[in-house]
Amino acid sequence: MDSYEIMMRNIQFDSPQRIGLRFNSLGVSDVFRMYVQPPLNCRSSDNKNVRMDKKIRTASGSLDEWGCMWESLEEEGSGDMGQVLHPPIHDLDQVSSYPFPDPYDPHHFDGLEDALQLSKGKFVQLNSPFCLFERLHFLYGFNETLRDLALDREKMEALIDKVIAYQIGIVEMAGQLGKGRIHCFDTTDDWGTQTNMFISPRMWREIFKPRYQKLIDTIHANGMLLRFHTDGRINAIFPDLIELGVDILNVHQPLLLGIDDVAQKLSGKICLEVSCDVQQTLPSCDEQRIKNEVKEIVQKWCTPRGGLIGVEYRYGKVLGISEQSLRWELDAFQQYGKIY
Repeated sequence: MDSYEIMMRNIQFDSPQRIGLRFNSLGVSDVFRMYVQPPLNCRSSDNKNVRMDKKIRTASGSLDEWGCMWESLEEEGSGDMGQVLHPPIHDLDQVSSYPFPDPYDPHHFDGLEDALQLSKGKFVQLNSPFCLFERLHFLYGFNETLRDLALDREKMEALIDKVIAYQIGIVEMAGQLGKGRIHCFDTTDDWGTQTNMFISPRMWREIFKPRYQKLIDTIHANGMLLRFHTDGRINAIFPDLIELGVDILNVHQPLLLGIDDVAQKLSGKICLEVSCDVQQTLPSCDEQRIKNEVKEIVQKWCTPRGGLIGVEYRYGKVLGISEQSLRWELDAFQQYGKIY
């Protein structure tokens, strides 16, 4: 089986030879990732000729295509994703006239053909981050977003619809230009704290779930799967993620979610992409602890028909995660991840 088949058989619970792996920094990966590119007016002079297999982050002190100003650590390779300063929408009455970015700008896919030439035999993912909730509070502010979801829901929903329309447009462009060669749409929304979700599960179901459903239906209609990342304790919406049709759920905090709870509620229902716990286990630099956790995850989350992908955490430097810890983790996934 090549890497594509290994991944598809895990996602579809179709008896792969082993679990999937994505440890790009260590040179072991069944996945080829591509990244939606910024429009021309948001590229620095040295990023005019882009490669879709390389992620371009908005430079510190610069605006992205949404009009959000970013700040990040200056240290090269720090792993700092940055944060948005001074959200550009200050009043929900601005929404109707705000200049939202155009998802159908073909420059989002500059370098597509060259990138696809490098993807032979791999499972191709297109990354378009900050799916809905994250982009929402980047635009309007985190506290303001939580406040007005409760106090001014109608106007907030108008903004939410603008945000999800962008991702739907990107998916449609990926389907049109990829012509079946992009296998997965990859996006993110952190929804939880250490103890619970940012909003009630009821509000999430009323406001956000229908928008996610529209996006996921569009992804599937365009011949792609969905890989969805979310951090925090989001156990309350596990059943909803199954109902929505999430194909791959990325987890970096298995101890926070509870290995047994995930096994009971998600194993065999959604393909799980997981690293050792990035808050407790990987920063410990304890070889045996890392290997024991991997072994437990594989035993409890992988089924005899597959359904598991072992993955590295890409921002480990700021958390004190060493390359050695990642190597122990990869070794353990390779050791315990043989299915037959």
